[in-house]
Amino acid sequence: MSSSLINSAMSGLTAAQTALNTVSNNISNYNVTGYSRQTTVLAQSNSTLSGNSWVGNGVYVSGVQREYDQFITNQLRQASNQSSALTSRYDQISQIDDLLSSTTTSISTSLQNFFSALTTLTSNANDSSAREALIGQAQGLVNQFKSTDTYLRSMDSQVNSAIESDVAQINTYTSQIADLNKKIAQMTATGGGASPNDLLDQRDQLVNELNDIVGVTVTVQDGNTYNVSLGNGTSLVQGSRSFELAAVASSADPGRTTVAYVDEAAGNVEIPESQLTTGSLGGLLTFRSTDLDAARNRLGQLALSFADAFNTQHEAGYDANGDAGEAFFTIGSPAVVSNAKNTSSTTLTAEVTDSSAVLATNYKVTWSGSAWTVTRTSDNTTVTPTTGTDGSGNTTLAFDGLTVTVDGTPDTKDSFIVKPVTNTIVNMAVSVTDEAKVALASSATSGESDNTNAQALLDLQNQSLVGGNKTFNDAYASLVSLVGNTTSTLETTSTTQANVVTQLTNQQQSVSGVNLDEEYANLQRFQQYYLANSQVLKTASTIFDALLSINS
Repeated sequence: MSSSLINSAMSGLTAAQTALNTVSNNISNYNVTGYSRQTTVLAQSNSTLSGNSWVGNGVYVSGVQREYDQFITNQLRQASNQSSALTSRYDQISQIDDLLSSTTTSISTSLQNFFSALTTLTSNANDSSAREALIGQAQGLVNQFKSTDTYLRSMDSQVNSAIESDVAQINTYTSQIADLNKKIAQMTATGGGASPNDLLDQRDQLVNELNDIVGVTVTVQDGNTYNVSLGNGTSLVQGSRSFELAAVASSADPGRTTVAYVDEAAGNVEIPESQLTTGSLGGLLTFRSTDLDAARNRLGQLALSFADAFNTQHEAGYDANGDAGEAFFTIGSPAVVSNAKNTSSTTLTAEVTDSSAVLATNYKVTWSGSAWTVTRTSDNTTVTPTTGTDGSGNTTLAFDGLTVTVDGTPDTKDSFIVKPVTNTIVNMAVSVTDEAKVALASSATSGESDNTNAQALLDLQNQSLVGGNKTFNDAYASLVSLVGNTTSTLETTSTTQANVVTQLTNQQQSVSGVNLDEEYANLQRFQQYYLANSQVLKTASTIFDALLSINS
């Protein structure tokens, strides 16, 4: 009897000690990110037949259970990668919003100052100081265009760097997850099927951090092994093996960094950016293709329409020397980028034929084998070009105020990106630096006090010359409004999504999180459990001693 008591008491002491160790571990890991609360699972030991009865043999520890809900975890991951994408995009576009909404140093203010100087000059056409003032305001306007354009170009470069950094971090995480898969499998086998809870927590934390960069899907193989893939199905981790991504120059536009899958046979295979929309990486890519491109193209469209219209009217007048006016501004020409996968040596060149018809978009121009297809990248709409030939017999494509000339014989699927306004501002300058060359007169003999052309130049500010439907000020206001509205919408949406993440995090923590009050209670409960079993052991020892004394 005393032997049975001792065995039962010892099993209880062991169980209590294990439970206390588990509680202590929970408390010590209270502030550790990614830690999942653990629970000691106790089970009744098998009974022994004694006479005509089955007598209990105490308790045993069947395992230390990790409190974890896979369903809630998957929901939280999905919400988190969407929140990360929205936050990433909002953080970027809010910088453009701050830039454009400035009331002291903005293009809108510079435009107003320029036309105010022109108004003054219209009333005093023969005033040399007023002519100098106009040139000065023109230089200020160009500088403001350049400053804004430089900032946006810098953001484009920063996105490239951020993509490279994100891809490097992704590869680090996937390698670590694959390594943990291997260790977990080995330790589970060594432990007779018992899971190493600390490694499971580490792996889940790595998956969560990976998921915040690029949304991933996790499937469980053989009970404990994670297979991780992108949303489009591209595998990143399979068991103990990881697969790398690479940050590469886009074949469509080498000036831009994009993401590729590293295939052992095919090399770097670019992943369409439309398939990478979640996580901070997806937010960056969406910002670049949707928000940054729109801002840069609208700014370039405004600069082109303004400078070209002003040049045209200025060239229609005569300066103080009686000479015909010359171009007041210098502006850059359209750019065309050939796809790196093109198989022919065909090149395309583009020129602006009607600046008021030029739209704020780039174009993808593709040869199908029998015809040219032109697609606006801003909204993915197809444009039907007017085809013709130039003086050298080359094919020409006319659309949206542009004429594109094809030099060479293209192969099927050859494609090009036409950027009408990408270089407009970077090469922009004031060409007229001599006040006498400001062409305000209507004829060579009307004299320097003639302000007829000056009035015509002034009237440009009220004409719909941008995209055929907006004045210069309206075009800039539309740009500011577009960026502002998008920023406001993203702020609201990202806040809402962050609240969803918070709610799901609370649900997940209600299962996996450590509650100190609960652990304190468990500490006292298992302490009493330990003391009670100690008392049983003491009683058994007393009985055993009594039996020994009787036998002696």
